[in-house]
Amino acid sequence: MSWAILRATLRQRRWSMLWYSLGLMFYSWVMVWFWPQFGETGYVELLENMPPELIALLGSSAEDFGSLGGYFETEYLGLMWILIVSSAVILYSVKAVASEVVAGTLELTLAQPVSRASFILARIAGLIVVSTLLTVATFGTIQVFGPMYGIDLGARTFALLYGAGFLFILAVGGFALALSAGARDVGRPVAVAGGVLGAMWLAHMLAEVSEVAKWFEPFNLLKYWRPAEIINDRTVGAEVWWVLTGVVVTSLAVTFVRFMRRDVA
Repeated sequence: MSWAILRATLRQRRWSMLWYSLGLMFYSWVMVWFWPQFGETGYVELLENMPPELIALLGSSAEDFGSLGGYFETEYLGLMWILIVSSAVILYSVKAVASEVVAGTLELTLAQPVSRASFILARIAGLIVVSTLLTVATFGTIQVFGPMYGIDLGARTFALLYGAGFLFILAVGGFALALSAGARDVGRPVAVAGGVLGAMWLAHMLAEVSEVAKWFEPFNLLKYWRPAEIINDRTVGAEVWWVLTGVVVTSLAVTFVRFMRRDVA
């Protein structure tokens, strides 16, 4: 891996990642701040009276909306958080390879004493750094400010949130990077990655009412992001780690192979 390319990659993306991180930190703080008022607004009763399909629309499968886990999953760590972190890593992944092909800079970079393997490994390392940054911005803020507002989840719960959240972000980013590694334009990997995530969200929502959609749930990445379960039960199923890790390893391996085999131009 080329450390020079990694440093250049992070330097190029520093402003976009800074704003994404600040946005996540602010959103996390707002959700922590609002928690003490949550039970006094009548909002819990409103959520509990919603049909399951509408709850799924919010990106949540939590049943106890008055719980801390139900609150965070419905209001933040469900659909909204997924949209924010997915857009961040898809943006990084597309610019990591596809945009350089379009701009004509990839050929110039590889004309230097830099191997293909070093280049793509540096891009993969950059994705890992970005995923780590987004994870810490989200859960680090909750961990720091939570006790001020009566939220003390404990070390085990935060370890699970950090671990599962990091793997989920990296899985989405790895998929987008695998698309970008063989693309000749920017639009296609963005459209495919966004389309697949949109289809997963739609299938996850329809699983509440459709047996066909429910059959696809084991193959749906959104099924394995369960913040309410982690926060409320302080545990998560072993399948979460197996599936998310499997997607990460597979997508990054595909990224490496596709880039090594592609034409530069």
